[in-house]
Amino acid sequence: MDNTAIVLRQHHELWSKGHVGLADELYAQDFIGHHPGEPDWSGPESVKLSVTTIREAFPDFAETVEDVVTAGDRVVTRFTSSGTHLGELGGVAPTGRRMAMSEMAIFRLARGRIVEQWGQLDRLGMFRQLGVVPATWPPMELLYEITFDVDVQDLGTTPSGQRRIVVVKGGSFAGPRLRGRVLPGGGDWLLVRTDGSRRLDVRGTLETDDGALIYGSYLGVIRGTPDDPSTYYFRTAPLFETAAPRYAWLNHVLAVGYGWRGEGRIGYSVYAIR
Repeated sequence: MDNTAIVLRQHHELWSKGHVGLADELYAQDFIGHHPGEPDWSGPESVKLSVTTIREAFPDFAETVEDVVTAGDRVVTRFTSSGTHLGELGGVAPTGRRMAMSEMAIFRLARGRIVEQWGQLDRLGMFRQLGVVPATWPPMELLYEITFDVDVQDLGTTPSGQRRIVVVKGGSFAGPRLRGRVLPGGGDWLLVRTDGSRRLDVRGTLETDDGALIYGSYLGVIRGTPDDPSTYYFRTAPLFETAAPRYAWLNHVLAVGYGWRGEGRIGYSVYAIR
């Protein structure tokens, strides 16, 4: 079976039909998958988990391939992922809405199996269709998807309110113009207010994959709970500082972040306001 047929089979049979056992046949044991804002996938088991998770959220999930380009050991596909949101997705309760999300992926193959993958997907567009994120104005440009690994220290109720320190242990970020890792040591000096909403006060350092350091700071607000999309609101307004000439444009950007929470993890889709 040639490389193109292998890649199309994973779209049509593994992801669209849910035949998870095919992952052992189509993916190498040392497979690595890269997706902005998420930890790398590792091995066929990570693929099986992702397929199972997405199909629990979207039981009719399917991938429709629009374009295929093959060159040497690489296959590139442009495709649309679609489905009806009938199960929990990353803490978001079922909305019953249907979505169609644009995706692109580059696959590297060796010895008849997929050994590496780079994926790009329109998460914001998906969440807009599900009603979790509203349509936006003014126009915005994706800066990056970011995930923090965190620990939470609960100080209890102080004169200011219930204070929690969210300690950043690490993480990663990736976008069209910059990518890299989150350095340990940052944090969020979060305050739970008397009405139950939470005020964020976040500071941290990003290190790009070409060695530049970027300081980010932002305030934000969380209200509601992830299991009730009609009330859940998790928004931030990042500002940046850097001495690196190649990223000096960040010093003049105001951004907006749409956040989510998971077990030991916090993530954002971060957009520059144009």
